[in-house]
Amino acid sequence: MTRHTPAARIRAALILLALLLAAQYILALPAGAEYAPVFKPVHDKKGRLWIAIRRFTEGARTSFLAVDPLSFNTSVMEESALGGAAPDAEWNSTPYARALEIYNAPSPGLQDGGLRRAAGKGGLFLTVDLCPSSKKLDMELFKAAMEQPHLEGKPLPIAIAISGMWMERHEDELAWILGMEKKGGLSITWVNHSFSHPYDSESPLEENFLLKPGVDFEKEVLEDEQALLRRGLLPSPFFRFPGLVADKGLLERLKNLFLIPVGADAWLAKGAKPVEGSIILVHGNGNEPEGVKKLFEFYETKKKNSGLGELRFLPLRDALAE
Repeated sequence: MTRHTPAARIRAALILLALLLAAQYILALPAGAEYAPVFKPVHDKKGRLWIAIRRFTEGARTSFLAVDPLSFNTSVMEESALGGAAPDAEWNSTPYARALEIYNAPSPGLQDGGLRRAAGKGGLFLTVDLCPSSKKLDMELFKAAMEQPHLEGKPLPIAIAISGMWMERHEDELAWILGMEKKGGLSITWVNHSFSHPYDSESPLEENFLLKPGVDFEKEVLEDEQALLRRGLLPSPFFRFPGLVADKGLLERLKNLFLIPVGADAWLAKGAKPVEGSIILVHGNGNEPEGVKKLFEFYETKKKNSGLGELRFLPLRDALAE
């Protein structure tokens, strides 16, 4: 008879908790479902416009991952919930359509692309990357952010750029994050960060991350979405390139998958300073303690100097709101 250690039993219980918590959000992606990109502007039965960007089928059942092109929220919708096709002119005038054009345009450098700052808007946008790592989740990063006075008991808006391999190796820590959301401490936007997050410390940027020879870009994107959906979590229409590295070709391919790249103008570990409208990047996977330290220092600076303005975190979608 196989005996399980107490630690193994605890881990199994935490994984089950993660799945149970996730199941409260959406119907999880069936294990054997066929999953593919589509582009289908449609109205639901109430006449509301949606853009279906993924279709998954299991037997006779078909569902779609759809984007609200006004709010940037996503939903899993049964085919029976959709009505007729929407005209191109209707969807082309939406904020989502404009964002796909603007932020997938070529950038000056390999790390300068995508949505980097909400120009002309107040507030800050906290994004936490969870790349594959053998280290523990930095829970203090999340706790400190949730304790900021401006929230006044409200959930912290946070965008988590998550890789599939991190999820596979850290199910118990994912359960902790979901538990914080369930308790009302977090309001999460799940950002696709590729499934395996390829990286070679010896390779130059132009041949690294998703630009590494042999990387199947579309597979990396779609498998990460499926990893989220299998856990009952909703992928957003946002994508963060590993290392923020992308060339013109990758940006075009991302546009063809109908996702918006999210960069950062305040990658704290690299010395950048947040200003109003900044998209802050910090790693919560244990690999970037310097970035976490600088975020804590930023909190203290804001607390001591009221002349710097109020610290106010906003949902990522608000960076694109018109």
